[in-house]
Amino acid sequence: MTSVDWEEVKRLAADFQKAQLSFSLQKLSERNCVEIITKLTEAKLLNIIFTNDGKEYVTPQHLEKEIKDELYVHGGRINLVELAKILNVDLSQISKSVNDIEKHDKSLKLILGQLIDRNYMIRIAGEINDKLNQQGHINVSDLTLKYDLPAEFLQSLLEKELGKIIFGKQDSQDLKIFYTEGYVARNRAKVRGALSAITKPTPLSAILGQCGVPERIFFSILESLQDMMQVPGVVTGKQGGNSIYVPSIYSKSQSEWVDNFYKQNGYLEYDALSRLGISDPRNFVKRHFPNENLTLLDTVAVGTTILDQVDANIDETLASESFMDIYPLLPSVFSSQDVEIILKETLKRTKRNIHIYSATVVVSETFLQNLYKKLESLAEKKAKELVDSGKWLQSIAESRLLKSKTTTDVIDNKSDRKAERRKKASSGKSGGGAQGRETKTKSTKKKYHQGKNHEIDSDEENTTRIGGKQELSFITNVEIGKELKKDSNIADIDEFSDELAIYLQNLLNKHVIHVAEQLMQKSKTTNLTEIEDRLNMIAVNIRVFDKGIKHLDKSAQSSMIKYLLKTLGLDFVTEIFKLASNQNVIQCPNNLTTESRQKLLIEFPKDIKESLGELHRTVIGESVEDFLNAIEPAMVVCCLVLKKYDKKKDRPIIIGHREALLDQINSTQDPALALHLATNILFIVATQCALHMSGRHVSMILNFLQTHLELEKMSILTKYHDLVLKLLSSNDESEKAATLTLLEDGLQEIKNIANDAKKYVKTDKSHD
Repeated sequence: MTSVDWEEVKRLAADFQKAQLSFSLQKLSERNCVEIITKLTEAKLLNIIFTNDGKEYVTPQHLEKEIKDELYVHGGRINLVELAKILNVDLSQISKSVNDIEKHDKSLKLILGQLIDRNYMIRIAGEINDKLNQQGHINVSDLTLKYDLPAEFLQSLLEKELGKIIFGKQDSQDLKIFYTEGYVARNRAKVRGALSAITKPTPLSAILGQCGVPERIFFSILESLQDMMQVPGVVTGKQGGNSIYVPSIYSKSQSEWVDNFYKQNGYLEYDALSRLGISDPRNFVKRHFPNENLTLLDTVAVGTTILDQVDANIDETLASESFMDIYPLLPSVFSSQDVEIILKETLKRTKRNIHIYSATVVVSETFLQNLYKKLESLAEKKAKELVDSGKWLQSIAESRLLKSKTTTDVIDNKSDRKAERRKKASSGKSGGGAQGRETKTKSTKKKYHQGKNHEIDSDEENTTRIGGKQELSFITNVEIGKELKKDSNIADIDEFSDELAIYLQNLLNKHVIHVAEQLMQKSKTTNLTEIEDRLNMIAVNIRVFDKGIKHLDKSAQSSMIKYLLKTLGLDFVTEIFKLASNQNVIQCPNNLTTESRQKLLIEFPKDIKESLGELHRTVIGESVEDFLNAIEPAMVVCCLVLKKYDKKKDRPIIIGHREALLDQINSTQDPALALHLATNILFIVATQCALHMSGRHVSMILNFLQTHLELEKMSILTKYHDLVLKLLSSNDESEKAATLTLLEDGLQEIKNIANDAKKYVKTDKSHD
């Protein structure tokens, strides 16, 4: 190097030093740097990831490196949430980077938010192998709790490392369980030894309990031993605790056992044969006893010995005229269905007069007859209760109403059919005449009675059919059954008393009806006909007296109508309410008030409530016509018939009423009563109509009679009326005595006016 060159170097060095020591005018601020980085990032010229505080950033490649470093530091397993806190980077960025790492690095796994590497998996596989060697078996479910990892992951890890790191065997029945070869070998030896020692059919559950082998591997070991033919026997039934192990040595003695059992007992149970290992007991019995006359039932095969025993018991029942339950006499393996089949076959073969109840009880005909006679007293007691309570009367009423309704329906049906025929004839359509007649067929049910079978065809729950007629059931099965159960021999047999009650109910019900009819004939209780006649008479009297009221002025009619309804009308209502209560078996007080009638209406059935409710409202009203209109519906619901009103009979009724009043006035010595009766008699003569009145109406009727009676006689009656009022209102005893004397003196004259009324009264012809 020349001196010139060296100088040049020195000069450049001095310039460089000067430049270093000089202040730069182009220095960038922090904000400018941030903006530049932002622009580069937006232009996708720079790929970086900011930390959570935004003051630092890393590239994705560096972040992946830091993630792997932290994973290594934490032993090959780290939670992503914890990783995000350590690296101060958002969790979403961590998750994204981890997913990228997992795609490119197969040795890493992301499981339930945790990153795990291959070294960690190898380590836990080694730990699992150590535990397996210690315990002899291991369950994936237990490992899930220990390592806090999903069962699917651990299952795949165990299966993948099985034979490499983990040395054991996977259970073929339960894939989540693994064993060591030594553990399986020890248990296989236990099972093989137990099975080799068994000499008779034994439930697998008993073998399992004796061996102490876990149930989860017992059956797989048993299956493998059978496949390798290392057990001297077979397993029958479905695999499980209820299966039976039948050793080969037992099969040899099986036939001998069957022969001996049948010879000693006379039957063979299918279940017992099945437990012996016989898969098809029915066919086995047929093949094994080809020359025996066996009866194959549902659960057992029966020989002639058992059948002869049943025949002997039936003969004993007939001889003793009683009953016998065959079921307890036969071996306990027989079902009730088996016994029933045996009995039916025996009766069919011998044709003896005996009945079967409760499937297994044989009953002689004589016993049933004696039992019926014994229960006749119960039926007679029931009949007396029905008559005394009035329920029998109610049943008669219902029968009459049903008969009346049936007759009406027949008439209506005839009218409808006639109208239909006329309609068809006038329509001109084909099908008329005898050849086109439309007919109806009525479906019927076939009844039969064989032993315990006794069916009743009825649309009503509490009715039976007797002689083709529908009759009420007055005695129930429960009552009969309760009486039958007093005999402990009958009560001890399930359902026997119930079936006997069903058979006896119809017979006893007929006896109840017969006895009740006899009691009714002897009873002095008023029947429906008498009640019906009495109510019809009251209704006629009300009509007759209503005609008399119409002769009075309208101002006077209201009081008379109220009195008529409160007396005769109330008598009618009381009578019919008591009848309805009796018919519907409802307690009725002797003294019926308005309140008690309202309470009864609540208890009555709907149709009776409506009709009697209307009658109840009219009797406390002011219209005789409304009351008379309500009478017929009320009588109909009580099964009574309102007779058609005949005006021609009014005259005899009025005459009879006047004669009764005359007899009464001639026999009385009461001045007030005599005036009341005389006024009533004079009204009848004047109007030719009767009147139902009280003592308070005397003055009103006397005013009416002023235009019909001679003045002299009218004056006598008026003065006598004033004396009666004076007697009733006076408080002075001396004055009352004097007034009474005057009344007694004039009493005969009042009677004479009444007896000779036709002489002094002008007849009113203005009314019909």
